[in-house]
Amino acid sequence: MAYSKAIVKCILSGDTLILRGRPSGNQPPPERQLNLAFIQAPRLGNQKKEDEPFAFEAREYLRNFLVGKEVAFRVEYTIPNTGREYGTVLLGSENVTQMVVKEGWAKVREDGRKNKEESRGEEIETLIALESEAKSAGKGVWQNQEQYSRSVNYTLQEETREYLDKYKGLVIEGIIEQVRDGSSLRVLFIPPSPASHQYLNINISGIKAPIVRKDVSDGGEALVEPFGEEAKYFVETRILQKNVKVILEGLSGNQAFYASILHPAGNIAEALLSSGLAKVADRSITMVTDGPTKLRAAENIAKEKQLRLWKDHVARNKASGDNHEFEATVTRIISGDTISVKHNRTGIERKLQLSSIRQPKPKDSKFPEYNFEAKEFLRKKLIGKAVKVTIDYSKPATDGFEAKDCATVRIGEFNAAEALLERGLAHIIRHKRDDEDRSSFYDQLMIAEQKAQTNAKGIHSPKDPPVYRISDASENVSKAKQFLNSLQRAGRIPGVIDYVYNASRFKIFIPRESYKITFVLGGIRAPRPGRNPSDKSDPFAIEASEFATRKTFQRDVEIEVENVDKTGGFIGTLWIKNENFAVALLREGFATIHDYSASQSPYSKQLYAAEENAKTEKKNIWSLQDNESFKEQEVTTTTELEPRKEYVDIVVTEFISGGRFYLQVINDDIHKLEKMMSEFSLYHKNDASSSSSFTPRNNEMVSAQFTEDNRWYRAKIKKVLPESKNVEVIYTDYGNSEVIPLTRVRPLPDNFKQLPSQSQEAILSFLNVRNKEEEYGEDAYEHFRDIVGNKRLVANIDYKENNLLHLTLYDPKVSQAIEASINAEMVKAGYATVDKKSILYKSNPAVVEKLLEAQEQAKKGRMGMFEYGDITADDE
Repeated sequence: MAYSKAIVKCILSGDTLILRGRPSGNQPPPERQLNLAFIQAPRLGNQKKEDEPFAFEAREYLRNFLVGKEVAFRVEYTIPNTGREYGTVLLGSENVTQMVVKEGWAKVREDGRKNKEESRGEEIETLIALESEAKSAGKGVWQNQEQYSRSVNYTLQEETREYLDKYKGLVIEGIIEQVRDGSSLRVLFIPPSPASHQYLNINISGIKAPIVRKDVSDGGEALVEPFGEEAKYFVETRILQKNVKVILEGLSGNQAFYASILHPAGNIAEALLSSGLAKVADRSITMVTDGPTKLRAAENIAKEKQLRLWKDHVARNKASGDNHEFEATVTRIISGDTISVKHNRTGIERKLQLSSIRQPKPKDSKFPEYNFEAKEFLRKKLIGKAVKVTIDYSKPATDGFEAKDCATVRIGEFNAAEALLERGLAHIIRHKRDDEDRSSFYDQLMIAEQKAQTNAKGIHSPKDPPVYRISDASENVSKAKQFLNSLQRAGRIPGVIDYVYNASRFKIFIPRESYKITFVLGGIRAPRPGRNPSDKSDPFAIEASEFATRKTFQRDVEIEVENVDKTGGFIGTLWIKNENFAVALLREGFATIHDYSASQSPYSKQLYAAEENAKTEKKNIWSLQDNESFKEQEVTTTTELEPRKEYVDIVVTEFISGGRFYLQVINDDIHKLEKMMSEFSLYHKNDASSSSSFTPRNNEMVSAQFTEDNRWYRAKIKKVLPESKNVEVIYTDYGNSEVIPLTRVRPLPDNFKQLPSQSQEAILSFLNVRNKEEEYGEDAYEHFRDIVGNKRLVANIDYKENNLLHLTLYDPKVSQAIEASINAEMVKAGYATVDKKSILYKSNPAVVEKLLEAQEQAKKGRMGMFEYGDITADDE
């Protein structure tokens, strides 16, 4: 009988082969199983029974030199009831059956020994002789079976995750035992000794080949996708029953292993992709040990050539030039995944969503906290920076959502979307398998998210998210004043510009304290934009606001707080990149000097110099008319308008309102008071008497223990409050009052009554100042306290009304002209008006004239209570 030709596809055991014919076109060739005639090798086991001794070694003997080789074969006989074929196989001139028996990997079958046909007798005698030699030499199965120690598991004996953790990333020897489809294999995994051989079902990492599911026995539906058979055949011809390197890399959702398969001839995944017999699988490409680059490149080859799975592929036309890739500057962080940029060449502003990611949505449990962190992260990294923008795709307007350009935004190697994912501050968008509308760095994004998941960062953390409770310290005047002292003491405070109202008014977030404030630049006036489109804006108001927004919005700044205005806004100085921003506005002609507050500023020289430069260069505001029209009228110093009635040095000790206060006259009695207080303190330190038996009366002089420092002072009882066992006292040497328990009051010894009380009540002459409880009264109080507190002043006693003094106050370091007085400053600031009903009004016309001029100046400047108009109009 003549011999036929075939290729050995695989070896089932030491005596059984699968042969296949030569391929015809792209269709897999026919196959047949052939058993070697007259011999029997030990049988490999399965899930139900163990291997027979040396079955694996017998199979390996044939596999190592036959798989993939062309052989000649002839069928010697067929078993009628099974149809199983037995025959002879020649590799070149070598008889494979004789080779197996000679090496001891099979025995001559008993039914073969009994075969007496002459045509086969000689062949059988040869096999018996070869068997005898192998047995004598202790070869193959004729070895001592008690020493056989191979261990193999057909099913996994450990938890899948534990097994992966043990071998993940290691390069382990393996044999491809079955190709289920182009990307799904059964592998004999051979870890280093003494670990057991392990059969594993493997999906090739990073790819997905068409499904081939036939002869289904578990009730599932048979399915063969286009090119599935070809992909399966492609893999079989290259690596079936070949020695490979296996790298376990991950698990699928159903706990199947993902692995890379490496053969000396190359990476089978790359070969499949470049041939168009598989596509990149987004869900597993991030697991690939060598990264996704080579696999993506291999797939692109097939796409360009339109091979097999890509035969109908049409490359998406990307915009070219500036419409696709350009340099820009980030102008705003809108949210944790959306920014606004300004094209560096065209100046056009564009809103961009970062490609292939999204911020946590409101339905996510960790939505608000991580959205805040994501937005803040982008702000710190991107705001004001030059970036490279790549437009990856555009989303059309749908379901009420606006159209969006989706882009990759980078600074050098820094990819904004990748950085967010790596920190667990965003979710990746799972695009459809063939959807090319995705980030040009999609693989890196998936790897970044996987890192965050592995390290349990951000939204992937089991811990509770950080809580951000941001209050508004400028909610009202009362609340603002609670924060004022601490802000004043803090010096320069870091903040972030959260909103720009106009060029000189901002909303600022103070991160370290987790609150926001309204902040007003001191020393300047910026032009005001209209509050709505129908309102007329001041000249250059829009340009000034745009300048401020461009320079400060969402930038890190520092502020120094000086005071608070009547709406709860904090007044002070703002620095950006160590530059005084008020100076910058003045220098560009986008603001003018506010003369009073600028003169009080420690940066007044810089402010005036900057304005002068803008005037000289006629920038913006100053381009409208001659500088002369903007110059402040110079204040001329004059001599005193009225003879001084009584000239004394004083210090204010207690503030009642913006125009009423208590003072001490600095004279010899003050030095006596200091000596007396030392003796007074010593007396009460040694005095053990109790006040329990002492019941003071109204207007009685007593010793009272001040709550703030627990020291004893002379006081007068203003009112006894028997129901609460308290008393209201006024400390007669200082003018301050408080309500204290009776236990803090004692009789005043006579020897401490000799010195007159040192505090005197006074008001500002010629002026009408509102009480603290009235509108603008609190502002007047604060302003007055700021300009006279802790200062030694000079007072002109204009009039004495019983125990009330009418005073004109001066700072001795400044001119003693009436227009430079404290009284005039209160009027200029809009916190006092000239009192036409004052007893002094008609008798001091020259003084009144100067104060009325100051009042007109306050009206024109819309200062203080004149902010919304002339409140004195009804008095005319």
